Amino acid sequence: MLTEKLQKLGLSSEDMKGKVVLITGAGQGIGKELALAMSRLGASVVIAEIKDYGAKVEAQIKSEGGSALFVRIDVSDDGSVKALADKAVKEFGKVDVVINNAAVEYTGSVLEQPVIAWERAYAVNTIGPLRLIKAFLPGMLQRKGGVLVNVLSAEGMPYLAPYAASKAALQSMTTSLVAELGENSGVSVFTFAPGMVDTPGANSHIPQVAPRLGMTFEQFTHMGVNPGYEGLMPAEDCAAGFAYAIVHAKEYHGQGADAFLPLMRAGLINAGGMHVPGETAPAKEKEKEKPSVAAAVAEAKMTPAGAVELSKGMQNVIEAINKETEELDLFKRTWVKNDFGRRNGMSIKDWQKTAADLIADLEELARTSDAAKAGAIKTKFPVIISRAVKLEKYIQSSAENAKNYFKDPVQRETALEALAQREKAVTDLVKALKELS
Repeated sequence: MLTEKLQKLGLSSEDMKGKVVLITGAGQGIGKELALAMSRLGASVVIAEIKDYGAKVEAQIKSEGGSALFVRIDVSDDGSVKALADKAVKEFGKVDVVINNAAVEYTGSVLEQPVIAWERAYAVNTIGPLRLIKAFLPGMLQRKGGVLVNVLSAEGMPYLAPYAASKAALQSMTTSLVAELGENSGVSVFTFAPGMVDTPGANSHIPQVAPRLGMTFEQFTHMGVNPGYEGLMPAEDCAAGFAYAIVHAKEYHGQGADAFLPLMRAGLINAGGMHVPGETAPAKEKEKEKPSVAAAVAEAKMTPAGAVELSKGMQNVIEAINKETEELDLFKRTWVKNDFGRRNGMSIKDWQKTAADLIADLEELARTSDAAKAGAIKTKFPVIISRAVKLEKYIQSSAENAKNYFKDPVQRETALEALAQREKAVTDLVKALKELS
């Protein structure tokens, strides 16, 4: 089944031929399925796993004619990571792809969790990936090629605070790394958010968390946070979508990836009846926006006053996304907020502040005759433009999801039109800021 899904995604045994892929936590769950997927796409696979059952994954890959090496490792230990690097390079000569997938989770409230649980979570989930980055990124930069992926989770999850907080820190570290590398290093760095996946870890922790939220296991797993699935996503499906992102890593550099969109595009899942990040529930009709002053402004020669109107249009887009998100239940809201932040490089709340600050700056720019003050305001525009471009891509992604999400053609057309209007509002503002810069 996994091979068939890879083929439907347009992937083949030539895609990773000659590449060496290292996956931490590859002994079970997503890591195991991803190791199998990478092997079937032609890669040699390093199975970095703290448990001995990583040897079974190595044996399975070799039985299929693939190339694999199991290395028992604790990513929280410097010596262990150094030994891993030495063995991988000795066996294969290099490592082209590093997937930081290993993680530990502890359940309980913030007050209940002992400090040692927090220390261990950060040691494995945050500092562990850092150790792998330090061990393998220099070689990638020297070769001007490579892929580095950090696996994330939803931020602020109740009763999983050490895990969620350590993953939020990993997101921040990834954002910093991407900014430092820029676009021309040859190394693609991105994050991957699996969703709620049927893994031993999930099946161990959900029964402990669900009752504390007043839910049964089935209620918890059927909240609809996985587009295209009523319950948990099979690890095999997640790995297939993950493999697609790795093969197309250059397209994901600096972005956040998940398995859902590739699987939907390939017709492997159908998102009907599920929440689409950035979109309202299908039962809600979207009203068509009337032509605004901003639309007319976009066609004229740009002035600071005109840009104020366009920035207000973008502010309306952010407020609409925020309103839709806040109407969701706790876990859907957490998921969507995390997805937004991952894809946009900043939270909805931060975007709200950015939009308000931009309006104030543009209003000041329209009033001032002080060249120095005007210049200081304009120095902020490049950063805002780069963030707005990410928002534009997020809206485009929501439109792709909506095509599969809405079965009713009227609802689909209404949703796509609303998203097109949102995209135009952001595009017009980007154009305006570029003209004023």
